[in-house]
Amino acid sequence: MLAGIYQILQTPFDDDGAIDWKSFANQIEYCLAAGVQGLVAPALASEFFTLSDAERRAVVEFAGDAIAGRVPFIVGAQGLNRRIALEFAEHACNHDAAALMAMPPYLRKASKAGLREYYRALAQFDRPLIIQNAPAPIGTPLTPRELVDLLAIEDNILYIKEETNPILQHINEILALDTGNCAGVFGGANGAYLIDELKRGACGNMPAGGLVDAQVKIYNLYRAGDIAEAERISYSLLPLLNYATVYGVSFHKFVMWRRGVLKSPFARDPQKISLNADDRRAIEALWPLIAEYTIAEYPFV
Repeated sequence: MLAGIYQILQTPFDDDGAIDWKSFANQIEYCLAAGVQGLVAPALASEFFTLSDAERRAVVEFAGDAIAGRVPFIVGAQGLNRRIALEFAEHACNHDAAALMAMPPYLRKASKAGLREYYRALAQFDRPLIIQNAPAPIGTPLTPRELVDLLAIEDNILYIKEETNPILQHINEILALDTGNCAGVFGGANGAYLIDELKRGACGNMPAGGLVDAQVKIYNLYRAGDIAEAERISYSLLPLLNYATVYGVSFHKFVMWRRGVLKSPFARDPQKISLNADDRRAIEALWPLIAEYTIAEYPFV
C-alpha cells in the first residue's frame, strides 16, 4: 500500500534554464534524509509542462537511477492524449516506476467516454495507477462520484490525489462513495491541510518544496498517535505554507535554494510570481518558527 509523505520533486534548473542534474541528485538525497515515504516526478510542481518530451524522459531515468529503489518512485504519465500518455507510462515502467499518476488529458479536454478509455489504457501496466484530480486551468476537475466511478473500471486504478477545492469535503465524499476499490486518497495543496486530511481518512500527502522534513515529522507523529504534537508543528508551518499557496514554485525553489539543496531558484513556469525583497525577508523572518523541526542545512556539493 502507498501511504505517507510522497514528495514531488522539483525540476532544478541553472540560471540559464537548463536542467541542473547535480542539484537534482542533491534534492533526492535531501528528501531521503528527511525520511520521505516516497518520491514523485514529473508532476505539476515539477513544471512538467515546461519540459520537452526528451527532458521528461530524462528526468524519469535520472530519478529512477538516483532513487535506486530506496523508496517507491511514482511517475507522472499524463499526456495530451491517450497515445502520448501510454508512451510516457511504458517508459516509466521501464525505469523503476513503482506506480503511475496521471491527470486527465490537458489542453484539449477528453469526453467522459474518452476519459474512461484514457484511464483504462493506463491501467494495463502492472502498476498501481493514481488519478490526479488537479484544478483548472491545467487540470480537469472531476467530482467525487466521477472519481469513484473511474476507480471501478479497472483493478489497477487504486488511488486518487485530490487537490480540487473543497479538498477536505471531497476526501469525505470519495471515501463515503467508495465500494472497496479505493486503496487511498492523497492530498496536495502544499500539505497545508495535512492534519485535517489525515483525520478525514487520507493515506498521505504529496507536497512540494523544502518543508518536507517538517511534514514527514507531522505525518509520523500523527500515525504514532501523538496528534497534539503533530498539530503543534503543523500550526508553526502554516505561515510559510501561506506563502507557498501564493507563490508556488517560486517559493519552493527559493526555500530549497536558501537551504543549500538547489544551486539556483530558477523556475521556467511562464506564469510564476517571482518573490521580491520583502517576500524573501518575510520568509527569513518566519523560518525560526520551524527551524527546530527541520534537518540541518543541506549544503550544495
